[in-house]
Parts: sequence; structure tokens; C-alpha cells
Amino acid sequence: MKKIQIIIAVCLLFQGCAKDLGNYNYTDINEVEFSNIEESYNVMINSTPLNINPVLTMSEGVDPDSERFEYQWVTVSVTGERDTIATTRVLNSVVTLTPGNYTLYLKVIDKETEVQWTTYSYLSVGTIYTRGIMLMGEDDAGNADAQMISMVIDTVLVENILKNSGLPTLREPVGFIHTGIASSSYYDKCVKIWVMTKTGSYWLDRESMKGTTENHFSKIVYTTEPTADLSVVDVAPQVYNIRGNVSSGYYRAVVTSNGLLFNSGFGVNGGDFYIDPSNRLSTDYNTILHAFPFLFYPLKSFYGVVWYDTDNDRFLRVTTTGTTSNLLTDSPADIFPWNQGTTGRKLVYGENTYNKDGGNNSGNSFALMKDNQSKWFIYKMYAYGSSPKKVGFYQIDLSVATGFADATMYGFSSTRTLLFYVSGNKLYAYDYDPGNERLYQFNLFGSDEISMIKFDTQIDPDANALYVATYNSASKGKLQRYLVNSDPNTVILTPDPVNSWSGLTKVKNMSWRGGK
Repeated sequence: MKKIQIIIAVCLLFQGCAKDLGNYNYTDINEVEFSNIEESYNVMINSTPLNINPVLTMSEGVDPDSERFEYQWVTVSVTGERDTIATTRVLNSVVTLTPGNYTLYLKVIDKETEVQWTTYSYLSVGTIYTRGIMLMGEDDAGNADAQMISMVIDTVLVENILKNSGLPTLREPVGFIHTGIASSSYYDKCVKIWVMTKTGSYWLDRESMKGTTENHFSKIVYTTEPTADLSVVDVAPQVYNIRGNVSSGYYRAVVTSNGLLFNSGFGVNGGDFYIDPSNRLSTDYNTILHAFPFLFYPLKSFYGVVWYDTDNDRFLRVTTTGTTSNLLTDSPADIFPWNQGTTGRKLVYGENTYNKDGGNNSGNSFALMKDNQSKWFIYKMYAYGSSPKKVGFYQIDLSVATGFADATMYGFSSTRTLLFYVSGNKLYAYDYDPGNERLYQFNLFGSDEISMIKFDTQIDPDANALYVATYNSASKGKLQRYLVNSDPNTVILTPDPVNSWSGLTKVKNMSWRGGK
């Protein structure tokens, strides 16, 4: 129940204020309590009606439907544009607003006293593509294809998005992402839907999911460097909550399949445009240092990225406005080096999480390293763009972690010292807590192929949920959400019966879209 209280304070700014005679008259003001109004609503444009029947409890016991009251339902967009969509207590109308996110206000006006009460909800208006889980996978022929578990109103599976997009046939899927809702109409033009594969990456129209080969990253890059192979493989920042927010709507970093790293400040560049790549040092501007296809940063705080130089096996940093990258300093007492130097270690896998160790509430990142003696290590870092920190270092005990050397997929829990991995089509969880290393194996999938594991950092991050995608030729792909328990002495995966979908492609990656 939402309750709005009206407090009136009167200060008389006249000479008589200096003499307080204690003569006051108090008048009780009718108070209103609102209920039967949800925190948020989702509708599709020109489709199902928005129906809200609020319950209003008046302290004076008057009928809220009497002639004494006026009602206004007002929407306010992220750009501040206002629109009155109804003037009745009960709202029941088909929404014709432009797809996007709005704040929906209900204003109650007492015509006798001119006192007003207001409550609000969040309103998302969209097409069938506006809200849901975006899936990138492979069809039966091994071609890349995209699907969406649309959740605008009812849950609906939208198939063949990539096949129907107008783009050429693509292979080796990488990802399918929405770059996050915009904070203003100006930055709305910088929002993109990217389909990313190793044979090409393109952006799609956000409402129709159509695209052309002209929607290629090289079309928005203005550089003296060669641009023949600029296929996007990672973008930062990415969505971090169910509403589709990102930690910065003003800056973006992009890494391409040929190892180039680009920064954009939308206000400076005039939109989602990019100039010379920043994966180089100011002391040697003509030498391009190739980037690993992953960007490290705290999920809820974006001031640049930490990235991995594959030419020299070292971590570097670049700020949001940096045109070059910066070296990171090591000292002998550090728990691991930024510059791998003589360690022989190379980056194998990276992941950004909500892990808060060290008081880093915006989220720590993990780097999985392997040396030239086939030893494996975990680096935990706070990859803050201007001042990254080393948080944890662990060597993986291969005598405990069965099959880890042959693993093909990884996933770090945000809330426990657990590294999930897939080896030989079996799912394991390795507890890397020093001195308490343990291994757990899960026999949940029969002979089905495990095609993806991924921890949720976008829809309900606090739940510590692991999504597992499986596939067999008969029933096709399946996506299942599992909750990971919190008992440090056991690892139990509990399937969520509500969040389970079948008849999918062979899912390789997933992400969340929370708005226009």
C-alpha cells in the first residue's frame, strides 16, 4: 500500500510574526491511501489495454468517485515529456505512446480544498522485442541465429530473428545484446542492438529487428587505421539490472575481433561514433597492441576498462576519454602481477561479476590464467578504469578439479568461492577457497549437450542464479535457471520451474533487454 501524506507549514513573513499570541486554528485535511497499484507495468504499443483500478481510502470517508475529486493519469518520459492519458479514476486504455520507459503518475485533486495527492509507477511501452531474454545460438545447419524469450506481457518465444533480419548467413555466434536504455532523447540514438559472430557483427533496428550490411561497426569509426575487419565481439558497459540500465549512458568501449579497442564519449563525439583505437601507449603511438576479446570493468561503475594485451601478456587500463592506454604498476609484494613478465601466464577467460570482496560493491572481475606448465590461476580484481586493484589470487588444484584442463566453459559465482565449468559435457563446481578446495559434479542433463553456462548479472543479480543451456536433436535446445544455495559446505542446484524454456536453438549466449 502506498500512502501519501500532505504536510502544510505556514511561515508569516510580516512584522506581526515577531509577536506570537498563540492563536491558531487547525483544520483536518483529508488523507488518501493508495492501493491496488503495481510498482511497474509493461504494455505493447497499440495492443493490450493498460488497466489499473486503484483503491483509494479517504480518511474523511468520502466516496472517491464523487464529484468532489478530479483524476489525472500522466506519463513522463526519460526526456521529461509529459502526456495526460486519462482523466478518470480507473485507467483502461490502449497505449499509443512511443515505445520507451515512462513514469506513470496518478494525481488526485480535491476540488473543495485544492489539495492534491500523487502516486506513481513505472511504465514500459514496447514492441514484442522490447523486454525479455535475448538468445544467440546455432540452428541445425550450424548457422548463427537469434531468438528472444519476449516478456513484454505474456512470455512468447520469437524465433528466426537473425534469419529474418535481412543480413547474410553468419556463423560462430558470439552474442546478442542491447546496449541499455538511454537517459535522454539525445542519447537514445546511441542505443543499439548488436548481433555478434566471428564472421561478422551488425546492429539491428530496435523495433523491427531488421538490419543491413551497412550497419557495420566500420561505418561509425573515423580512423586512419585499417577498418576491413571491425567485427564487434564485446561492448562495455552492459545492462546490469532488470530495467535495462547501464552504469554509464554517456560512454562506451568496444573491442573487435581483430583486437582493436575503441572508446566513445557520446557528448564529445556527437553520438555513437569512434576515432582512432586506444590500444596503444602514448610513448609508442604507432604500435597497436592487440586486445583479448573481453573488457574488464565493475558492472555498476564505468570509468573505463582494464584490458589484456595479448602481444605482451599484460593488463592495461584506459579511461572513458582516453585516446591511449596506461601501464599498471607492479610491486614485489603484490598477490599477482599486472604484467605477466616471466610468469608465463596467459589470459584464457574473463568475467565481470557482483562479487563484493574488498568492499568493492560495484563488482569484482575474474581472470582465468594458464601458464606454460599447464598450471591454472584465478585473478580477482576491481577493474576500475582509473585505479584498478588486485583483490585475490588462487591456484587451481588440478588434483581436485577433475577435467579442468579440458574445460570448455566457465562461470564465476558472485556470492561464493565457486568456479563452475564444463568438461567432457559434465558440469562441475570447483570451490577455490584456499585450504578448503572441493569439487562437485552435477548429473542433471542425461546425454544432452551442455551448450552454455552463464551466471545472471542482469535480471536478478542478487539471486546468484546460474543459467544452463542444453541441446539434443530430438527436443532441441533448453534453457533452465538454477539457484545456487548459500551453505559453504555444499553446492546444490535447484531448478526454477517457472524459468525453463524448450524448443530453442543450440544456445551459445544470452543477455537481457529491459527497454527501448
